[in-house]
Amino acid sequence: MKKQLFIVLTLLAFLTACGGGGDGSSGTDVSSKYSYIPSDLNKSAASRFLNKATFGTTQELEQKLQQKGAVEWIEDQFHKPFKKDIYLTKMIALAKQCEPDEYTASIDEYLQDNDTVFNKSKASFQSPRYRMTSWFDNALREDDQLRHKVAYALSQIIVESDFEPIFTRRAEALARYFDILYAHAFGSYKELLQEISLNSGMGMFLTYNGNKKLYQNDANISVYPDENYARELMQLFSIGLNKLNIDGSPQHDANGELIPSYTQNDVNELARVLTGWDLKRNSRYGRVGFTQGDLTHPLEFTSKYHDFGEKVLLGETITAGLSGREDLFAAIDIIMNQKSVAPYISKNLIMRLTKSNPSPEYIERVATEFQNTQGDLKAVVKAIFLDPELWEDLKTDSVVKFKEPLIAYTQFLRAMKAKPLNSWYYCGYGGPSDDNASNCVRVQNSFLFNDPRKYLAQGAGLAPNVFNFYDNDYIPNDPDFQARGFHAPELQIQSDTMLINYNNNLYNILSHWESEDILEQRHKDSHDEWFRYSSIDEMIDDAPRLGNVPIYYIGSDKMLIDAKDEYDVMERIIDGNTDGDFQNLQDYRQESYHDDEKALHALIEFENNKLTGGLLSDEEIDTLYNALKDKIYNKYSGNSKKYQLYRNAIIPVIRAIVSSDKYMVE
Repeated sequence: MKKQLFIVLTLLAFLTACGGGGDGSSGTDVSSKYSYIPSDLNKSAASRFLNKATFGTTQELEQKLQQKGAVEWIEDQFHKPFKKDIYLTKMIALAKQCEPDEYTASIDEYLQDNDTVFNKSKASFQSPRYRMTSWFDNALREDDQLRHKVAYALSQIIVESDFEPIFTRRAEALARYFDILYAHAFGSYKELLQEISLNSGMGMFLTYNGNKKLYQNDANISVYPDENYARELMQLFSIGLNKLNIDGSPQHDANGELIPSYTQNDVNELARVLTGWDLKRNSRYGRVGFTQGDLTHPLEFTSKYHDFGEKVLLGETITAGLSGREDLFAAIDIIMNQKSVAPYISKNLIMRLTKSNPSPEYIERVATEFQNTQGDLKAVVKAIFLDPELWEDLKTDSVVKFKEPLIAYTQFLRAMKAKPLNSWYYCGYGGPSDDNASNCVRVQNSFLFNDPRKYLAQGAGLAPNVFNFYDNDYIPNDPDFQARGFHAPELQIQSDTMLINYNNNLYNILSHWESEDILEQRHKDSHDEWFRYSSIDEMIDDAPRLGNVPIYYIGSDKMLIDAKDEYDVMERIIDGNTDGDFQNLQDYRQESYHDDEKALHALIEFENNKLTGGLLSDEEIDTLYNALKDKIYNKYSGNSKKYQLYRNAIIPVIRAIVSSDKYMVE
């Protein structure tokens, strides 16, 4: 198969418009305010919009968007029910299923602010898997997709990650962190900063839990408050390194130099504000350990260690004698009053959600909304997704952003209707001791997801440091990018190794977890006779006897995907129906028979529309078709028609498209 349809991302595609979607401009105005948004969105525009606003478009979502229009669709997303503690709740539920003897309290008891602390005494090595599964379950199945997508975008601005070693066994900290981002995704940015500053996980990650006012240690050396969070709260989470104009451009002094947003003295003063906070239920103030403290509830204040003196932050005075919380909130008020917050956060959100190189005008429109609403993220998100610049890009099929590998992955899984496996076996790090898996626990109706960094080079809550997975200012080492100064942050982590691993992982999912294909595969029974399973549950029951490792190995992701739409596209041409028997399919050597080739072409067109919104060129479609049109079905093979169609046509087509440059861009 030609190289252009596999793995290598075509950098030039970023710089030019792609063909294949029409301008989507017909229809009457949505309203006078949004007259540039077409009232009858075409397939391409709807698909690409939803791939930005969700973790992956689906046919159902596209129909709703086309029916309601973009403005009403966003309003509907704003009004989806908020689900409190959804990340932590799902994590606890899976932990209780897998290790019922270890996690004996109810979910409600663990969520309450009491001495029944989830995972504190166990500090399970499996907790990152439980937490990652919770995140993927929300990304793949929850219908308030926009809120979850914004929460994920915020997680790349206000970063907390398992770079903190304690989280490799206390991953509940990251579940609670995502609950905070999710809760405030449509709320006040100031209130988000307030709550995240009291988050126990953030206290651990940026080392201000156990922070003490200036004191002399036993060696009579002055020990100053930790500055880590104080610096990042300003540099990364709010105002940035240098002062900005409302359009995101840097301000300069009379000598043409950049103007710093803060000084080292501001860091020192903010560090004083952040004294006296530590984990709840810690055995000793400031103690750090795998079984220390409560990582699911806010930090608690200990006045003994707080600096109650007057502070001067960013030119504003914080009065002496305030409580710890009053001190912190006064500091955040001062930070939020800085004019750079609006353009800094607005540009970051645009880059994470819609466009890597937004114009100054796009940034200014969104930042103005941020400023006018005092950081109301609902208004900001609406401004980002309804901006005329974005809709011009959508109408002209302009490529304006590379997909993060993680987002490419979730979009693939949602396109394939991924759902939890009926059941699977939790055997710890071992396997079944007998054919009945009597030493294992049977987990019901759940996904299982492991650390995705080995094939995606990233994962939610898994950034290598506080600066996220990549640098927003990253410009690829390519003449066109360098000449035009175009940023492509996502390409910074897309190495050849990552792309190969990504493609191999997609093949593993396609070849092991498709519901109908599982029932087409042949196995040998205890009498050495060939048979096929009649149901998924029968296959799962037999997994320990057969040595079906993915069903019980903790290191294997677990799910089901659905390719029925793909089978149906082909069978309508081959048989004229969709009953699944492919009765009229003939051997590829039958010279007068061409319905298999017609079905293949229809499949490629279908996947092109489904996965890229129709962005593949005719040449690319023909290349893929010519590579696969021969040997679709061999009547002398011992495998069924359906099995061969899936292996020889459906898998290669999907795998090629989801690894192509047209899929890996937005």
